[in-house]
Amino acid sequence: MLELSLIFKGFFIGASMLVPGVSGGTMAMILGIYDRLVSSISSFRKHKKESFFFLLQFVLGAGAAFLLLSGFMAALNTRFPEQTAFFVLGAILGGIPVIWKAAHIKRPSVSNFLWLAAGILLVVALSFLPKNLFDGSESSLTGILIQFLAGILGALALVLPGISFSSMLYMMGVYNFIFGSLGDRNFVVLIPFAAGGILGVLLLTKFLEKAMNDYPQPTYMVILGFVLASMWDIWEAMPSIPSGLTLLPCLGLFAAGFLIIRFLASREA
Repeated sequence: MLELSLIFKGFFIGASMLVPGVSGGTMAMILGIYDRLVSSISSFRKHKKESFFFLLQFVLGAGAAFLLLSGFMAALNTRFPEQTAFFVLGAILGGIPVIWKAAHIKRPSVSNFLWLAAGILLVVALSFLPKNLFDGSESSLTGILIQFLAGILGALALVLPGISFSSMLYMMGVYNFIFGSLGDRNFVVLIPFAAGGILGVLLLTKFLEKAMNDYPQPTYMVILGFVLASMWDIWEAMPSIPSGLTLLPCLGLFAAGFLIIRFLASREA
């Protein structure tokens, strides 16, 4: 069944992933399709037809964003980094009630906030990992194994909200190698990385689906921690804090991002 709203959301998520530091998982969560994405991948063999058409429509939207907006978004973020960051921050803030609602918390407890803190600390810990952790440029067996492991870790950023895929590649030291190979159409050398990424996505979605179904409160509070920590990453990545005449449009875009996501979330309620 054709779902135009799903294609639009895929487009929005794909566009957001073109902004450095922004997590596609976060946008999927606040747009209300994260659970379906996880279950469609995790339970694909059980519900082949339904999962296939859901993923196809999502990929069509996200793929269209990559093809149509990659140059525009790169230029926009280069020329107006503060304005772009404020719009994204407003959008993320607007989606936080969606995550809180998914946790089904009627009365907050100490354990809820401990799980929240755990999610924040995990993202912070990732930022302290040594830079250039991997070097995937070697063609030896060691280099192939390193690429495979980098793919598994890269899957963390693809699946978990609040963790930017591009930032993860930078941290591991394989960003230039991965995107350089893509730019040169040298896809063969990326097979180990892609294999590790596919394995990582399959394993993580299986784990997440079970966690979200069996332990919704701890799982969604950890995810909320991821998302809150990602807001700090985006704020810190801004080249300067806007002030004076540049502050007003930034605040306007922050409000626009917030209201757009609240409107989309209300349509899902």
